[in-house]
Amino acid sequence: MGQGLYLIYFPNSLSHGTPRCILINGSYAKKVYMQSTKDNILAYLKRSGSAGVDAVASEFGLARMTVRQHLSGLERDHLVVSREERGRTGRPHLLFTLTEEGEERFPKRYDRLADLALQEVAQLAADEIAGLEPEEKKRLLLRKMAERVYREHEPRVRDKDLKERVAIVADILRREGGFAEWRAEGQQRYEIVDYNCVYRKVAHSHLDVCEWHLSLLGKLLGLDAHCDQFISQGADSCRFIVQAGTPGDDRQD
Repeated sequence: MGQGLYLIYFPNSLSHGTPRCILINGSYAKKVYMQSTKDNILAYLKRSGSAGVDAVASEFGLARMTVRQHLSGLERDHLVVSREERGRTGRPHLLFTLTEEGEERFPKRYDRLADLALQEVAQLAADEIAGLEPEEKKRLLLRKMAERVYREHEPRVRDKDLKERVAIVADILRREGGFAEWRAEGQQRYEIVDYNCVYRKVAHSHLDVCEWHLSLLGKLLGLDAHCDQFISQGADSCRFIVQAGTPGDDRQD
């Protein structure tokens, strides 16, 4: 895991007022500085996917009764939903997950996607799209959008080694509203995990957006990256893998 402390800001999260952030230290979000305990619980559920009362109480050092009250309030507000889980022994217990409304309380960048698309559409020449099928036009647009974002961030990754690029890319994702962290996995192999899809609703309808995002990360990393799970396909996070020596090493296209 990357070393040091990382701040993840939630500019449009649960309520208006003072911006809130999550402080990540090492491999997991340990302390959360937001406006309320309910906000903290939502952030914890966002990262963990689902959790029961005991897990939430342990994470924040709260009494189980206090946690139950907070979770009940979040459920009344339609931000979380509970389901019963039965273990091999003992009584069943409730697991809580975010609802669609709860998911949308975390940062989304649909404005960013629209702005990039409009900038590139304005510069498309007639001969670039002549004879192209609709899907081909969409892929061309997404490729140009990726190139624009790459040019924006290229100075930060220029002349950096792979480990440095991985750390910078994770930071870029966080600054864009992602909930990203990274770790080393063996010799020159790295993993970036992002628990928040800032283009969530669009990606669910247009999987090309996921491929566009993956292509962009590959450009910034200087290597072909692959993703073994996508939030848009039902996973709790997007998990990107990159390894030195793979095709596309140090590419600049």
